[in-house]
Amino acid sequence: MNKAILRKQFLEKRQGLSRSQYWMLMDQLMDQIKGIDWSKYKMVHVFLPIKKHHEIDTFSILNYFKQVVPHLQIVIPRTNFETFEMENVLYHHENTILVRNKFDIPEPIHGRIVANDQIDLVFVPLLAFDKHGNRVGYGKGFYDRFLSKCRPDVQKAGISFFGPVEEISDLNEFDTKLDFCISPEKIWLLNYKSNSNKIGQ
Repeated sequence: MNKAILRKQFLEKRQGLSRSQYWMLMDQLMDQIKGIDWSKYKMVHVFLPIKKHHEIDTFSILNYFKQVVPHLQIVIPRTNFETFEMENVLYHHENTILVRNKFDIPEPIHGRIVANDQIDLVFVPLLAFDKHGNRVGYGKGFYDRFLSKCRPDVQKAGISFFGPVEEISDLNEFDTKLDFCISPEKIWLLNYKSNSNKIGQ
């Protein structure tokens, strides 16, 4: 199935969740997050959610990290919609001030910029993914550009309320595969590298 169809279908599917369904799935997602051994990571990139699109509530993940994995350094993205590039801003649980940009994405006003090569794992936003690790985003290419500039061994973690589709048909050379995707049901191992640290082990 092509990206345009999947983008429409999964955006509608996600927005069709009732409030109780949304938070039930979030609880199940957090159970998967809590089962991962985060002690082997030093720095993680976490996207912040677009509330109107019913995106994953990554603030729940940030709160969990604060309480249970205080050593973990977090960076969050700040976007440039003229160049379609992103930069990493070090996140402080108490002091980081967020404002919503024109696309309703919370972003930091200020903070220390962190180089891409310092990041060990990236949470990658998506609308859908397939069993081969390909993903469908919103079509702007922010994360494909960003991931191409990270270390070759950076772990790329999708996170989704829904499981994978069989195959995304219209891929291009710039698409970057996920290594795994966290869903309420399970953690899907996808394009996982045998020489990488194994998620949750």
